[in-house]
Amino acid sequence: MWINKCTKLFFRRWQGCGFLNTSAATKATIVEQPPEAPVILKALPVYPSFLQAWYRDFKTNLPLGIMNVERQVFGAPIRKDILQRAVIWQRDCLRQGTHSTKNRSEVSGTTKKWAPQKGRGKARVGSHRAPHWKGGGIAHGPRPRSHATDLPRQVQELALRSALATKFVQDQLVIVQDVHLETEKTKDLKAILDSNAWDPLAKDRKQGHSILILTKEHKYNLDLASRNLQRVHALTAEEILDAGDVYNIIGHEILIMDKEATEMLQTALKPK
Repeated sequence: MWINKCTKLFFRRWQGCGFLNTSAATKATIVEQPPEAPVILKALPVYPSFLQAWYRDFKTNLPLGIMNVERQVFGAPIRKDILQRAVIWQRDCLRQGTHSTKNRSEVSGTTKKWAPQKGRGKARVGSHRAPHWKGGGIAHGPRPRSHATDLPRQVQELALRSALATKFVQDQLVIVQDVHLETEKTKDLKAILDSNAWDPLAKDRKQGHSILILTKEHKYNLDLASRNLQRVHALTAEEILDAGDVYNIIGHEILIMDKEATEMLQTALKPK
């Protein structure tokens, strides 16, 4: 009697769980449940994936429209420690390393024994080109060598993103439609910079603004016109990317880029 009660209670419990279907009291069949797909919850970004920036006319500085730029590049976190590492790495690579001193085998002088070994009552003396003599060689002096160090490529790209974000946040980034000059004369470029308040030789300042102009490719007229201005330099976006050139971006007060260079930089520096 108690066996029948236990059997019925067992079937009821399993039927409530959904594993058994008891259509008949004496016959039970197992029903297979399909596996449920796992639910993956993803956090939605609070901000859009892009920022908006004006692009202007190079000659008149008038706004022509608004373009979207990558938030992960121009809105990246500003890492001062990464910028410091990148600048030190670049300056180490720029060092010539031609410092040199002469050791005791390279200085001029005789090689004979300077005094007799015995009989003087003084210390023994060998060569007079030893480091402790006046006019002797230098012990452990600097020798020509390379001061270049290594920096991982991922750190270089992070430093470039931080440098561009710094210019964007500080309102020192100017995006133009196209950097076009009809002539290669310096006075034409200086007139444009003067009319747009980008004059590197402003009268109200001793040195004026330092300007870096980035284009997608080298432009003949721009290169010739800018090389006679002391604090104006023209580079390409490819040169900045290949060299990981954070030093020039941070070292110039104003950064001017055309739309093609901007798209090239944000495409190359966007985190994969």
